[in-house]
Amino acid sequence: MKPGLLLDTHIALWWFTASPRLKKADRELIQTSRCWISAASIWEIAIKYKLGKLPVAPETVLQAADQSSIILLSITPAQAAATQDLPLLHHDPFDRLLIAQSRMEKLTLLTSDVALGDYGAGIKVAS
Repeated sequence: MKPGLLLDTHIALWWFTASPRLKKADRELIQTSRCWISAASIWEIAIKYKLGKLPVAPETVLQAADQSSIILLSITPAQAAATQDLPLLHHDPFDRLLIAQSRMEKLTLLTSDVALGDYGAGIKVAS
């Protein structure tokens, strides 16, 4: 079993919807790893679903996570506070929280956002 993965919101959505945007190597990585999805991603999905920017409801993602043994990661006050220690390389508050969570929980953040790769170790940009 590979190290734990925290799935970025897009990666989680691509995984749950079997999107061809998620490449074979990344699918295999998810299949062979213990995976988490953050409450921050569920919150982001809820907002974007309500705005009509996503066709997938947050309840659908929660159900899919449960059925696929993906662990839900709560947000702690310490994780929220840790976002202040990150350099301002990226301004999306959801992504910044995911980076802080991945670091504090010692998980690798699997993301489709190339800009997050600038944060260095612990970030894997999907192929």
